[in-house]
Amino acid sequence: MRQPSNDFPKAAPSSAHTVGFSGDGRGTYPLTWSQKWLWRGIALTAPDIERMNMGRVIPVPPGLSSHAVLDAVAMLMSRHTTLRTRFHIDDHGVPRQAVVGCGELLVEAYGAAREECSDVARAVLDRACAAPFTAPEFSARVALVMDGREPAMLVLCVFHMATDAWGMRIIVDDLRAVMEALVAGDDRPPPDRPAQLLERLDFEQSPQGARRSAQAIDYWEQQIPLFPRRACPPPIHRPDVLPFRDLHMESAALSVACRALAQTLRVGVGAVFIGLAAVLLSAEAGNPGSGFLVFSHNRHGRKWSDLSGPLIQNFPLHVNVAGRAFPDIVRDIDGTSVLGSFRGQYDPDELGPVLAKSADIRGFAPDLSCAVNAKLGRDPGPRGPDLRTAPAVASRDVMSLLAGSRVIEGAGVHREDMNFYLSVDCRPSRTEVLLRANTAMFQVARMRSFLTDLEGMAVRDLPQV
Repeated sequence: MRQPSNDFPKAAPSSAHTVGFSGDGRGTYPLTWSQKWLWRGIALTAPDIERMNMGRVIPVPPGLSSHAVLDAVAMLMSRHTTLRTRFHIDDHGVPRQAVVGCGELLVEAYGAAREECSDVARAVLDRACAAPFTAPEFSARVALVMDGREPAMLVLCVFHMATDAWGMRIIVDDLRAVMEALVAGDDRPPPDRPAQLLERLDFEQSPQGARRSAQAIDYWEQQIPLFPRRACPPPIHRPDVLPFRDLHMESAALSVACRALAQTLRVGVGAVFIGLAAVLLSAEAGNPGSGFLVFSHNRHGRKWSDLSGPLIQNFPLHVNVAGRAFPDIVRDIDGTSVLGSFRGQYDPDELGPVLAKSADIRGFAPDLSCAVNAKLGRDPGPRGPDLRTAPAVASRDVMSLLAGSRVIEGAGVHREDMNFYLSVDCRPSRTEVLLRANTAMFQVARMRSFLTDLEGMAVRDLPQV
């Protein structure tokens, strides 16, 4: 589990290269639904928006020259309009995105000995992602790490307004495909055409898009009345200097246990994590259930499965806990969240009146300050493996893995719209969990025990075989 580092390379870049590119889609456009949704978080935390940067280190295939790597960068910029986009506020105070048809990107190169390439690349990535993107910038920063005269690694940092976690995988996969084509001697880009963000914008402005948004708003209207007045414990503690603190957990036991539970209960892995969080959080707040905003990648169907621009939004999910067995809780979550995931695409501008109406009817605004983001460590869509087929594992076989679990304190942030945010990246070998919480409601010690309780509950609920 890599933590942010300030140990940047002390040496200046060994060289700098200007990469020219061109592509379709020039113009100024409104934001998509997902970008409007993301913009709210940016407006809340500005000017400290560097946490909205997404970074990757990509190894360069052997046999590729530095010139060819720069050609690959140019092809990538040309193939993805979202990387050729700048964001700004217009004269009326409305956020807009401007796509350029051609331009130049500065790519710095850093020298490193072979055994240092990974460390240098990580340090360069930290530096690239440590600074907020500014209005004059394109939404991508690229650097090259050289092993002597041979390119070793590409460093890529992308603004979250231009992509999301699934989109970043698509961009990185496309970059790898371009580099592999160049290694094979083909100077043309791969034949598959990635879906473009402007196509999504056209869909959202169409009658079909209006119907999709209306269906999502109807779903919100059904779920919101179930949410409690207060989802978290009362703010009785003195907050830390950084009021919202981060804790990171790395656990192999959690991966094995949650996948085995998913197989046993015939549900998705995400439902297991949400169920565990709901049981613990409802007990913490003294509620009969928990309400979450669940993040959804929204890449359903072939049309949007290859879109590299952002599609992420959230949908509301209330979990009834009181007096119910854990398997029943999780099965209900699985069924409701499948529907919710198809109702996670909406125009955020249409949501405000729905929330105001609910507050008028109930006499209070529902607490929407708890969120879950379950990343299942696989590609979206029907091509990914079905996580319900993971082999069953008995609890005694997981106990030995508990000793290897780690919980590390992160820094945190000054401002956040979520009092409780649980992000889970579940991979077959290990699970990485981020818990960010309001320290006036959750002291750091309780955040730590919440994570270990979540892990322990998953292990205890495994079959006793």
